[in-house]
Amino acid sequence: MKKQLLMTVIFALALMCGAQTPWNGTVADAYDGGEGTASNPYQIATAEQLALLAYQTNNGDGGDTYYILTNDIDLNGSGGQIWNPIGTVKSDWTNPINPVIGPSFPFRGVFNGNNHVVSDLYVFDEDVLGLFGCIQNAEVKNVTIDGVLSQGGYVGFVVGLSVNSDISGCTTNGTIQALGNKVGGIVGNFIAENIANDTVFIKDCTNNANIHNGVFNLGGIAGYTTMDNGNVVVKNCENNGDIGDTSNTSFAGGIVGQGDYIIRDCHNYGKITAQSCAGGMVGQGGSLCLIQGCINHETGEIKGEVAGGIIGTAIYTNISCCGNHAVITGVPAQQYSSAIMVGGIAGADGSFSNCYNLGELRGDSQFHEHAQMGGITGTCPGNYLYNVYNAGPIIIPEHADNTSIYGIITPAVLSDTVDVRNCYWHGNYSMYPCTYYAPNPSLHSLPNSCSFNQGATATSWVLNDPQYGTTDLLEALNAGAMNQCVWAEDTEGVNSGYPIPIPIYYDGIEEISDNDVKLATAFPNPGHNNLNIKTDLQNAEIMVYDIMGKMIFNHEIVSDITTINSENWASGMYIWKVIANGKEAESGKWIKQ
Repeated sequence: MKKQLLMTVIFALALMCGAQTPWNGTVADAYDGGEGTASNPYQIATAEQLALLAYQTNNGDGGDTYYILTNDIDLNGSGGQIWNPIGTVKSDWTNPINPVIGPSFPFRGVFNGNNHVVSDLYVFDEDVLGLFGCIQNAEVKNVTIDGVLSQGGYVGFVVGLSVNSDISGCTTNGTIQALGNKVGGIVGNFIAENIANDTVFIKDCTNNANIHNGVFNLGGIAGYTTMDNGNVVVKNCENNGDIGDTSNTSFAGGIVGQGDYIIRDCHNYGKITAQSCAGGMVGQGGSLCLIQGCINHETGEIKGEVAGGIIGTAIYTNISCCGNHAVITGVPAQQYSSAIMVGGIAGADGSFSNCYNLGELRGDSQFHEHAQMGGITGTCPGNYLYNVYNAGPIIIPEHADNTSIYGIITPAVLSDTVDVRNCYWHGNYSMYPCTYYAPNPSLHSLPNSCSFNQGATATSWVLNDPQYGTTDLLEALNAGAMNQCVWAEDTEGVNSGYPIPIPIYYDGIEEISDNDVKLATAFPNPGHNNLNIKTDLQNAEIMVYDIMGKMIFNHEIVSDITTINSENWASGMYIWKVIANGKEAESGKWIKQ
């Protein structure tokens, strides 16, 4: 009798402390309470009730209102229970590289994890793997997920496929062993489409899971991101997991594997490895990309054929106010005949401003024939390269051939139309800052650039040639920052004593919202030689900024459609604003193709 009473007390205490009985695979008949409204969401207290949400969503009978966890949940994957993800898709995987896939019964509600934990999740051999399979026009937030994902196509602990949805405040732990082509610690495939000038966010998320065996597009936060007449912002996220391998992975990044995006204030601490493109933030960027205020930390070692501290292959990506602290290693994808491209910020391509590298660059094979290595970029820069510094050593591969090129800043500048200036370096003084400089092939220097040395203190640095009328590196960096950032002295010793860029954001991205009524619109978007702004606002003006935050157009509105000649603008991303009565009435992003 006493034993029975003791067990009753223990069981009652366990319930009071939120302990959960492992899931047995059954589905509850009802939720624990609530009405499904924003003020009184359906309450989910057990694994069986979470399974009810999956059942209703996947049968088209629910999943379109408000839900909240009120307890931790044990899904008992180690006990043999395979989770059926919330939200289904229809798919045709006959072409695994570009499968036909679309929502069938996606989750369309708001799921608040309420800072609870869903543990021992196990999903195997589904088209979309995760706690959620597919979500559309939805929101998932404030949940920690721990478990194992195996096989699948679109794979993420929180959600496999996300369309026009927000994900925030999520943490993931465990292992992903996936053969899919879009695999992320938080979300596999993250899409913004047909939501003109609106933004979907992944923010305040942390991945601690290791991701192995993915074929294409592995990211600590998102495997693949798409901006199709909409904005994708990945903000304030962190990756601690090891991502990818050299034998089977293409396009691996600590934050995003591949895609189009705006990435801000993110950090990577995990090792990133790929057969092709590997980067601390991104494996490969698309044509509409921006990375700002991101750091790849010392533990974030990067290995790949094209390897960079922030991004592997940047293509048209613009990178500002970012830094790398880790070792970057070029590893040829093919033995006996291959090449490597290694850069402190980008392995290849891209445009750069207000960035720095402190990591060592090296090659790791006796077989590669050609190497391109640079302290900031491993190839020639795209549109611009300015106000950067490199203090990381470049170790020339022993077996590189005589066509290989190296630069303590960049191996080459191939056009006199590229804005290259104000580049600084410490160490490796025997190496040219640029091996081949097309505007003047007889020189190996860069305009208004020079080396620097230690000053009187551990956080002061002296330029060997004056820039902007000063020999103080910190003063010169701030003089050339173009209002993009403020360079600060490393008084806390977190940057090996070198200056730190602190970004300034004023481009209106955060203000782009889901308002039902638009006061102004831009079209066509993307466009070519003309940007049209339509608005009925009076006594207003239009301002257009480039991605550097520089105003390039300002004009009063005199008709309902203002046509702006953009023929001479560079291809890329622009921010437009309509100012009425001294306040911002509307803003958006416009892409010039």
